[in-house]
This record gives sequence, structure tokens and C-alpha cells, in this order.
Amino acid sequence: MRPISFAMPRRWTRAVACTASSISSADVSVFSAAPIKKEAPNQLAVTDVCGRELLPGFVHLPGVLSSASQQALLDLAFQVAGESRAQGRSGGWYRHEGGERWSLNDGTKARFWDSISHFPPGFCELGQGLARIAARDSKQLERPAADFDPRVGALNYYTSQGRMGWHADDYNFAKKERPIVMANLGDAADFGYKMRKSDPDQSVRLESGDVIVFGGQARDLVHAVLRVHPNTSPAELQSAHPAAGEIGRVSITWRDVGPEDGLTFNSDERLGLLITENTLPRYLPKRTSASRSFACRGCGACEIIDSQYCQKACWDAWQKE
Repeated sequence: MRPISFAMPRRWTRAVACTASSISSADVSVFSAAPIKKEAPNQLAVTDVCGRELLPGFVHLPGVLSSASQQALLDLAFQVAGESRAQGRSGGWYRHEGGERWSLNDGTKARFWDSISHFPPGFCELGQGLARIAARDSKQLERPAADFDPRVGALNYYTSQGRMGWHADDYNFAKKERPIVMANLGDAADFGYKMRKSDPDQSVRLESGDVIVFGGQARDLVHAVLRVHPNTSPAELQSAHPAAGEIGRVSITWRDVGPEDGLTFNSDERLGLLITENTLPRYLPKRTSASRSFACRGCGACEIIDSQYCQKACWDAWQKE
């Protein structure tokens, strides 16, 4: 395959040039990257490892991402999810609490997802390549991986207290017939899994550079992040976290899903960092103790409490205020 040059969008502060190559059992290099840090070139590539099929359709690829790849992806995650904070506004992983105060958008963890177009070219191909590598160790993944076309990238950040409860991914966050690909960076974590809710709990420790892929029979895998092990990140990884020296755990997930599946919003909207009709009720502005009724400033037709606009009919005007 002829090398292709990739460039990071201008909205990002540091340019990256990548070269894509085909992936096979003999050659598993995904793409090479000129450095995000300009001193020396990094190779954003994967290692040819033997995967472990933990359940039919659920494959663990230990250490598949090289150290240089981990650093490049970690930098990418903090840059993408921290872009709004760098501009002084809520968005990505961070909620602006006023003045110099910031918080993660989901307590002891932070969530981010958006269109794959917000990631550098080559990011999509990396997810596809990892899915195909996992398919070598699971017949259940062969067809799902061949059809995998990720259109959403998700970035999660966990402090040492961060957890994710038991759940299965809904079909509006990933197509039923496609796999889910997730890379683990930074601190190690105990990842819980079982095929059905009634099954006994199992877990696997994910180290930095590990990737898991689940699809086929395991597409509805019930899973959780049970524990993050602090200070277990590889010594060579450099932190990009605003709290100097703290890396935490970062997961990068590739998802094949789109508006036709019901995903018509990104994390900023859903978590109330940008108020829209898609914002969950618990993230809408809270009522104050000095409640009073008045007409909606957007339509003038509704009597509402505390807010200046009707939250259902006039969210457009509310957003622009």
C-alpha cells in the first residue's frame, strides 16, 4: 500500500504527519507519526502480540501498543479533551466552576465522545487495524472486524478513585453487529466482564498499552471498571494533565455508530457543558432557593420557575444567551 501523508487539523496546536500501511499477520504497523513533541520522531505502531480470547468474541491484546504509541495517544487524548479548557470554557473533560476552579465533567472521572472527524486522519485506521489484529484470535470477530468503520471516538479519564459501574453498551452507542475497540493508557485498571448479568464476575488487569476488543457473541458484554491502580503508569510516559505529574487512567474507544442509530449528540451536549435539547435533566441548571415564576423570555408563552427560558421549547435561545 502506498504511504499516505496525514496532517492534524489546524484547530490543533501541534501538527502531526502520519503514514498508513496495511495490516497483516506479517506486518502490523498501523501508521508512523512525526512527533507531537518535536525533538525526536515517534513510531505510532502496534506490536505483533498473541491475543487472548477471554470469552467468545472478547479478545485481550496485552502490550500491543508501543511505548511511543502510548505517549502519542496520551498526548492526543489530553489535547482533544482539553481543548475547551485551554480556551477558558467548559467542554471536553472539564467543567468550568468559575474563576480558576475546574472540575471533571463526571465526578472522579470524565467522559468525552464526538465524531471521528474531530480526531486526526489516521486515528480511524488505527482502530480498524486493532480490530483486525484481534480477529486473528477469534472467529467471532472476523466478520465484525472486516466491516468495522468507526465514526465516533470516545475518551474517558479516571482518577485513582474513578469507577464505571456494570453495564452493556446500548446500540445507540455502537452498532449491534460491530465490535468495540478500547485502548488502555496510563495507570492500570481492573476491567470486570461477564457475558450476562447473572454470570459470575470476572476481571482482567489492563496495563498501559493493552487493547481489548469485543463483538460477535460478546457484543453485549456486561462490563465495568472496578479499580484504578494509582502510580502504575510506565515511568517513561509523560503527563499532559493540568495537575502536574498526574496521569491517571485514560481509555480510548473506537465506535462504529451514527445518527441512524440514534447518536445525534456529543458528550458536551449530553453532560450539560453545552445546553441543548439533548442535555440530561440532571445536568440542567439547578433551581435556586429564591424560586419565582415568570414568562419564558424565548417564547413568552410559558410560565416557568427560576430559568429565563423554557427548557424544552426555547433551548436555542437559552444556549445563545
